[in-house]
Amino acid sequence: MKKKGLALLVALTLTASVLAGCSTSNNKKNETKTETTDGTTTDDASTDVTNAEPTGQIILGDVTEFNGSFIEGWGNNGADYKVKQLLGTYPSFYGTAELNSAAEYVYNPTVLASDPETTLNEDGSKTFKFTINKDLVWSDGSPITAKDYVGNLMIYASPELAEIEGSNTAGNTLVGFDTYNTGDTKEFSGIHLIDDYTFSVDIKADYMPTYFEAYASAVTPIPFSVYAPGVEIKDDGNGCYLSDNYTADLIKDPMTSERYNPTVTCGPYKFVSYDATNQEVVLEVNDKFKGNYEGKKPSIAKVIMKYTEEATQLDELAAGNVDLLVGLSGGDTINAGLDLVDQGKADYATYLRNGYGLLAFHTDFGPTQFKSVRQAIAYCLDRTTYVSQYTGGFGSSVNSEYGLGQWMYQERKDVIDSELNPYSFSIEKAKEVLEADGWNLNEKGEAYVDGTDTLRYKDVDGELMACEIQWASSDNSVAQLLATMLPGEMEKAGMKLTTTVVDFPTLLNNYYREGIDEPQFHMYNLGTGFTPIPQFEYSYNTGKNYLGNFNTNFWMDDKIMNMGYDLTKTDPSDKEGYLDKWVAIMKEINEQMPNIPLYSDEYHTFFNPKVQGYIGDDTFNIGMSLIYMSVTE
Repeated sequence: MKKKGLALLVALTLTASVLAGCSTSNNKKNETKTETTDGTTTDDASTDVTNAEPTGQIILGDVTEFNGSFIEGWGNNGADYKVKQLLGTYPSFYGTAELNSAAEYVYNPTVLASDPETTLNEDGSKTFKFTINKDLVWSDGSPITAKDYVGNLMIYASPELAEIEGSNTAGNTLVGFDTYNTGDTKEFSGIHLIDDYTFSVDIKADYMPTYFEAYASAVTPIPFSVYAPGVEIKDDGNGCYLSDNYTADLIKDPMTSERYNPTVTCGPYKFVSYDATNQEVVLEVNDKFKGNYEGKKPSIAKVIMKYTEEATQLDELAAGNVDLLVGLSGGDTINAGLDLVDQGKADYATYLRNGYGLLAFHTDFGPTQFKSVRQAIAYCLDRTTYVSQYTGGFGSSVNSEYGLGQWMYQERKDVIDSELNPYSFSIEKAKEVLEADGWNLNEKGEAYVDGTDTLRYKDVDGELMACEIQWASSDNSVAQLLATMLPGEMEKAGMKLTTTVVDFPTLLNNYYREGIDEPQFHMYNLGTGFTPIPQFEYSYNTGKNYLGNFNTNFWMDDKIMNMGYDLTKTDPSDKEGYLDKWVAIMKEINEQMPNIPLYSDEYHTFFNPKVQGYIGDDTFNIGMSLIYMSVTE
C-alpha cells in the first residue's frame, strides 16, 4: 500500500457543501471513501436502512482509558462518550433533532409525529411545540412520554443538580432559565407540558434568529421516573415546575447509580457490564430501539469496547483481538496500519479530522493566566518539525481552534492560512513577549540578566511569581515527542517546564477539576474533536456553572463568549456573515492562545475485513455510524 502524505490529503479534500438558508444545519460532510484491500473504493455517502436480525459481535479498541461515567452531566473522556452515544444517554438517538450522515441536524421523524409547530412571539421569542410518537419505549419496555423530555430540562437546569456536582446548564437559551437555574422561581416559564405526548419550549428573543434552528430547539429524553423517583412535573400555565419532594438528596443516589451502571436507556444498545480493572465495557442490542432518524437499527448483536495500548493496538487488530480501531493518527501508526492492509489483514477508511491536538492551559491562576506566557510557550515549540515528525505527512499545523475537516475552514482556508499568526519557532520572540509583559526580574526581584539568570519572575500584586509551568502529561507518543522538544527551548527563554506524568483519568480529573480543591497543573497535552456546530458561547462561557464542564480553560474574559453568541445568532440565510464571524473568533483565539494548537490530521480507521458497511468520519462518528455496520464470521 503506497503511503499517502499530505499532498494526496489535499487532493482528497472535498469542499464542504453548504445549504444557505437551511433551517436545520449548514454543515455538510465530506464524502468518505473506504478503500478495500483490492484497491477499489466504495461510496459511503449512501446508507442502507435494511434492518436484519442482529448477529455477531464487534470489539472496538480505544487507546483512552474509561472513566466509567456513562450518563450526561459529568465530565468524561472520549471512550466514555462513545458508550454514551451507543446507549443513547448523550446525545440521544431519540432527540427531537438528530445529526445525520451529511452532518446536518434534522428533525427526527422516528420521534416526532410531525415537524414542530413554531410561533414567533411578540416579545421576539420563538415557541416550538413538539408532539412525539406514542410507540417509543425505554429499554425496560416502559413508555417514553413528554414528561421524559421536559424532565431532562427540569433536572439538568436545576440548582439541585449542581448540589451533587452535575452540570446544570441545559436549556440555558430558553425563556425562564435564569431564574429557575438559580432557584429564584420554581417554574421554568419557557417550558410547557401540554399532555402525555406534547410539550413546548420557548427560545429567548436574545437567541433568535439562530443559524442552526433544529439543533437550538432540540430536546432529548431521560428516564425521569428513574432519575427522580416519585417526583411529579406540574404546569399551572406559568411554566413547568417540580413537586416539592424534588431535592438534591432524592436524585443523588439514583443518578449516581445510573451514571456508573445505566439500567434504563433508549439507544441502539443496552449496558451489560463495565470491568474497571480490565478496562472493558460490554453492550448488547436494545430490542426496543425503534431506529435512528431514518429508521436504521443495529445489525450487530453485541459490542465490546476495550482499552488497547497505543503501542500494541495494531498487533491486537492483526491478531483478531480487536476488530476496529477508530481515528488513528501519527505517521508511524498509520504506515503500520497500511502494512496490515497490504497483507490482507485489515481494511481502512480515511478522512480529515474535525478536531486537533493541543496543549491546553488553565488560564485562571499561575503564569498561564498571562497571555504573554502562553504565547511564549507557543514560540518555543518548533511546531513545523513537531508536526512533520509526529504525523509523518498525514497532517499539518493549525493556528487556532479549527480542524482540517471543518466546513468553515474549507470555505475560508485562504484567509485562515494567511492572516493568523503561525507562531513560528523563535526563542527571541518568546523573550520579547515575556519582557514586554514584565517577566524581567530574577528570584531576588532584581533585573533579569539573560545568560546569567535561569528563571524569569514577575511582580504580581506585590509578590514575585516564577515563570514555572506545571505540566500534567499523559504517557503517549504525543507527550513523549513534546518532552524532547519543549523543555529545553523554554529554558532558553527563561521559563521552566516541570513535567508530571499521570494516567489519563487522573489527568482528566485535574483538567475538569472534578474533586480538585486546589489546582496544581497549568498545562495539559490533549486531543479533541469539535461538535458539528461551534459553541464558543459555552466553551468560553465565564458563568460559574460552565467552568470545568464546558469552559475547561477556566477562561474569564467575556469577549470570545460574546462573539460566540453573535455567531450562533446569525440569520440562517447569511452564510457569508456566519463565516466572517467565525474567522473573527479564530483570530481572537489565535491572539489570546488559551490553547496551543499542535496539529490537525488525516485520520485513519482500520478494521478487520469481517466488518462490513463501515461509514463515518470525524463528525458522524462511531457512536452514530455503528448501527450501519455488520460483521461476517
